[in-house]
Amino acid sequence: GVAYNTFHNTVEVGNPLAVYVFQTSKIADITSRLSFDYEWNFGASFGWKKFDKLDNPHNEVVGSKINAYINLGFLLNWRIASHTHLRAGVGMSHYSNGNTRYPNSGVNTLGASVGVTHFLGDREEPHRTLSVGRQLRTPFRKFVSYDLVVYGATRKKGIWPEDANPLMVPGSFGIIGLNFNPLYNFNKYFRAGVSLDLQYDESANIMKHIANEYIPSNPEEVKFYRPAFKEQFSAGLSVRAEIVMPIFSINLGIGKNFFCQGDDTNAFYQTFVLKTTLTKNVFIHTGYQLYDFRYPNNLMLGLGFRFNAK
Repeated sequence: GVAYNTFHNTVEVGNPLAVYVFQTSKIADITSRLSFDYEWNFGASFGWKKFDKLDNPHNEVVGSKINAYINLGFLLNWRIASHTHLRAGVGMSHYSNGNTRYPNSGVNTLGASVGVTHFLGDREEPHRTLSVGRQLRTPFRKFVSYDLVVYGATRKKGIWPEDANPLMVPGSFGIIGLNFNPLYNFNKYFRAGVSLDLQYDESANIMKHIANEYIPSNPEEVKFYRPAFKEQFSAGLSVRAEIVMPIFSINLGIGKNFFCQGDDTNAFYQTFVLKTTLTKNVFIHTGYQLYDFRYPNNLMLGLGFRFNAK
């Protein structure tokens, strides 16, 4: 899909263009012609006017020209004819760069939509598809699968030292992580479980290790001692729920670090992950981590392997 957006502030924010993959399907039938559907979008948006302390100082929301785009919508779908549907509903969108640039407050929107969809070519009627499905259907046997994910990312870091103004640390910091996620497959569409989440963040707790005797006003002059490994490493447990669809799966998690040292890693965190299937056992992992449901932390871009996949 392609979407053009305006926030009625072209000079400071821009009019971004989003390019994305999307998936839609029925959640439940209401009548023979009316159903309750969902649709999600995931992609990138281009053309933002980023913050610049000289040319664009009032934009304290967007720090990069390219931002990730996520949307989730729920719709009523009315079948007007065999190939034509009228759809209307509400959706939520989120734009962010995952702290790869600052500022990164993120942009969130809530909107309503109405549209017409028309399917080209021959398409079987729902009752015909259902009758064939009943003949071919086999009982689903519940089982446990195990997802192992390795990911990485970069991020920017802002600090606020005592008795000094807040400042942006120059350069970018690396992140690497590992998740081990056993999941109980309740049916073809839903699985849930727990995850052991390990992460090393090169920027964690650096504010406690400033090397300058006096904090300079120029961020480029601030120097740091490298913190100990245990201050930048964290281990947590999270509860995960996953919606399973053809090709894509959406995994949501809520967790808490149990091994951590320092304020930056002592966190209650949330994850949003899109898994894109490559083979039966291998998938691309594209995720985002928040703290306390509101503070963006980092992206999670990696590769996953599924053991006991069925």
